[in-house]
Amino acid sequence: MWSGQRAVRYDGEFYPVKGLHPGPQPAHDMQIWLGVGGPKLLRYLGGHADGWLPSNTYFAPDKLPAMNRQIDLGATEAGRDPSTIVRAYNVFGEISEDRADTPFSGTVDQWTKTLTSLAVDTGMDTFIFAAPGDDIAQTRRFAEEVVPAVRHNVAQHRRTQH
Repeated sequence: MWSGQRAVRYDGEFYPVKGLHPGPQPAHDMQIWLGVGGPKLLRYLGGHADGWLPSNTYFAPDKLPAMNRQIDLGATEAGRDPSTIVRAYNVFGEISEDRADTPFSGTVDQWTKTLTSLAVDTGMDTFIFAAPGDDIAQTRRFAEEVVPAVRHNVAQHRRTQH
């Protein structure tokens, strides 16, 4: 569909396409990210994909280090630099004024500590936030309060490690 040709024709087993006009070519290279969790697929991801996209609702934070090790193993076996693979974590939760006993809920300070730990201790490098009901106030709070604090903490941690 991104070939730049004037029209596309494909005689598929289930659906034929005749005369479909493709859209514009992507402005950048396309990447492949996988949301897999088993050891074999994680190693495959390390050897072939550009990023990993697990979710906190399926993979708890304590599972991430072992899973990242499988990705790193697959990358190393394939002759790839493991650090080139994006590690993005979908985090579903809610920011509140009250402290909470569970991750991905509670105060800005709790969120900041949780995400900082995920970045420095588990190797996750990107966080994708979703609030119940797509709450814009929650999203704004995440972007304006949590994100800058996490960036600051991670940068500070990295400075002290070098």
